Amino acid sequence: MVEARLRRVSRRCITMGSARDRGASAIELAILAPVLLALIWLGIQYALYLQGRQVALAAAQIGARVAREQAATVPGWMANARNAAEGYYNGLGTKVLGNGIQATAIPVGNNDVQVTVTGQAASILFGLPLPIHETAGGPIECFRSDLNGGQLCPVA
Repeated sequence: MVEARLRRVSRRCITMGSARDRGASAIELAILAPVLLALIWLGIQYALYLQGRQVALAAAQIGARVAREQAATVPGWMANARNAAEGYYNGLGTKVLGNGIQATAIPVGNNDVQVTVTGQAASILFGLPLPIHETAGGPIECFRSDLNGGQLCPVA
């Protein structure tokens, strides 16, 4: 008799406990879902930003390579380096930096050149502009012959 009564009391406690918790998981989901979605969107946005930086750096390196090769001998080396960087980006067929990039090539000092690529990262978060500026450069390359004690490179 005591055992039967204990069973009834324990069943009542179990059913009353679950009745109090009814709908709790829906409320927890309603509270946590926006937070989880925001974290996922931020993660995707960060990945797009990093990919945009990598693409801009690769384009700047292509432009810097052309600038380093041509700065000593070709008068229009700045336009060639700019066109090489922009052509590389356009050849990728991607939109990670919006509709296009802007590349600038400049001499730095007497023996160095650099190319800077600017663009805006693709954004899935509305109203969040993410500008990207990547620069690559190096020393001007030129051929110096051994004749006459080696001659200085002509600067175009």
